[in-house]
Amino acid sequence: MTQADAQRLEVDDRLVKPRHFVAVATSTQESYGDLPVAAEVTTLADWLTDQDKLGSRAFTPAHPALADNPTKAQLREAFEEPDKPWTERDAAVIFVTGHGDVKNDNHYLVLEQTQPGDLVPRTAIRTSDLISWLHYDGGIEHLLLIIDACYAGKTATDIVRFDKPFPAGWLVLFSAAKNQQATAGALTEAIKQTADKLYGPEGAKWGLNHRYFLVSEFTDAVREYLEEHHPDQELVLVGYRGKLNAEHVGLPNPHLATEPSTVETQPQRHELALPHNDLETHWAPRHSGAVDAKRWLFTGRAALMAELIAATARPRSGEPNTSAALLVTGGAGSGKSAVLARLVTLADPTFITTYADQVRDIPDALRPPVGAVDVAVLATGKYPHEVIEQLNHALGAAPPSQAARADLTSRIKACRAELDRRAQAGQRTVVVLDALDEAQDPEGIANALARLTEDGQGLQLIIGVRSPAGPDDPLAADGPRGPLADRLEKLLSAARIRVDEDPWWHQDDVRDYAASYLRNTPESPYAPPEQHALAGELAQVISDRVGRSFLVARLAATALTQRKELVAPDDEQWLAGVDGTVVGAFRDDLHRIFDDPGERLGAVELLRAVAFAYGRGLPWGDIWPAVANAVADRPHKFGDRDIADLLASPISAYLITDTADDTTVYRLFHDALRATLRESWRDLLTEQPR
Repeated sequence: MTQADAQRLEVDDRLVKPRHFVAVATSTQESYGDLPVAAEVTTLADWLTDQDKLGSRAFTPAHPALADNPTKAQLREAFEEPDKPWTERDAAVIFVTGHGDVKNDNHYLVLEQTQPGDLVPRTAIRTSDLISWLHYDGGIEHLLLIIDACYAGKTATDIVRFDKPFPAGWLVLFSAAKNQQATAGALTEAIKQTADKLYGPEGAKWGLNHRYFLVSEFTDAVREYLEEHHPDQELVLVGYRGKLNAEHVGLPNPHLATEPSTVETQPQRHELALPHNDLETHWAPRHSGAVDAKRWLFTGRAALMAELIAATARPRSGEPNTSAALLVTGGAGSGKSAVLARLVTLADPTFITTYADQVRDIPDALRPPVGAVDVAVLATGKYPHEVIEQLNHALGAAPPSQAARADLTSRIKACRAELDRRAQAGQRTVVVLDALDEAQDPEGIANALARLTEDGQGLQLIIGVRSPAGPDDPLAADGPRGPLADRLEKLLSAARIRVDEDPWWHQDDVRDYAASYLRNTPESPYAPPEQHALAGELAQVISDRVGRSFLVARLAATALTQRKELVAPDDEQWLAGVDGTVVGAFRDDLHRIFDDPGERLGAVELLRAVAFAYGRGLPWGDIWPAVANAVADRPHKFGDRDIADLLASPISAYLITDTADDTTVYRLFHDALRATLRESWRDLLTEQPR
């Protein structure tokens, strides 16, 4: 668990068992009027008791009789004199809905047999008594108590008379302030709508990497509904001693990702770790007699991988023709980032331990030594000081003084001192930095890195940067001084590997890559063994048409896996969409998924919003809708439901879900897709490229 997670989550799930959901609902009342509350109770129960989505965080229904017009005796039996009192290990959500009234300056919960003039003491229950039973007679530490009744806020004045405060894990919500008559069912409906939102697809807005929702996320959503539909109502928090920006055990997140978007590695290598989906796609069954084993299916690129592994171990001191920097270049989609991610991931001890049995099948020559890469950096959207600071943090360099901390030179000196210390101890430092061309200041970062390699500090840089894929590539005329990759090669005095040129390029690798997607993507129609031969034929056609682009091969193959029907290699309609360009493959997918032109435009505009994000990606929250509306130049066009629908569609395959600063973010899985959406998005909407 990260430090940010620890600050956000203060509950140890292992110590909170069991968990109870109790609904106290009075729907039938002759004098005060009936209330239709059954749907609200069901909505909360569906969310909180869902074992499939919540697992060990799910609540178990308790005292079911209280949800159907309970008597005062039943309430006393459940809360004042329970057979098995709750302890500090228990957690509970108690939802109380019905009418309320005030008599003798006390608030009462109206029951089915309550008469307006007979509140005390026979047929109604004093609300503060109910809370007192939980507070004094029980030891429960984790409680969400929601009371939706008229004048419920009056109970706050009763509670202040308690001689000890609530535990910090108690969250008590009332529907109205003192002397304020609540609209019947207003808070209950707000709770239902909030539960629907949190439990439904829109709940992913608040993140996929947290076990519980924040208190503020829940209360803000309730208040938002009340302000829009019942502006005269108020949500009252009573005696809450916890943090509003902390998670609460009574608010389990059903959208918690069951597996990370990238494979698990140590933090210093996480930025370039392999996407989890790619890992599964390229791990295929190997039949050995009657036993199905697993093997690593990164076919091809053996010579390239061996060269990168050698670079991590090659000594520089005193050897001719060696360089402190190795530049790995290639056109968009040529696979340079994939092979760097493979290098970084296979060098990580956490990954190697987790997948020990599978990794054992990789030939020794294609496996870097564990720990061969010390730091991995994704340069997208970063400035020089950010990259150097990231290196300092990963290497454990002593920070500069507070006064000098913002100064780039001071940061470089701190990093150099740590590199010197490691070199003197016999430690070689290998840094893999990818997407330098996507940084805010690529040459500034290169200059800063060059200063780190002076005087032989034992630093080896392996840098990925896009280069022109031919004379028609816009990068071929990248500034008056020529392409960025060429300038960086001179600036860093770097050795260079051009991954899309001989001897590193082999077209069969593209064929095998496409075949891997067709055969190993879950639910692909080409996954059954009897369809593997057809998958091979289709992969060969894809390879022949896409040229030197793993990206376009992936787009074409992924589109085939999402079709329900099999496609013949000579199908003219399919062949027309495989034109060898990112725009063509992307456009074909959009038109296949979205028949309606308006839906197609909406999907493009939502994806364009992500395309304008740098770094790890764009958070949902209130940001994604705002950016999408700005891109569409139409305020209020997009909301949370539109984003939820996009993520539920097959087009979500174009996105990677990640975490930045303890927040779930989304980014396009390749920079070429981002460039297409930013610069050529209109071509995606036409029937034919313009």
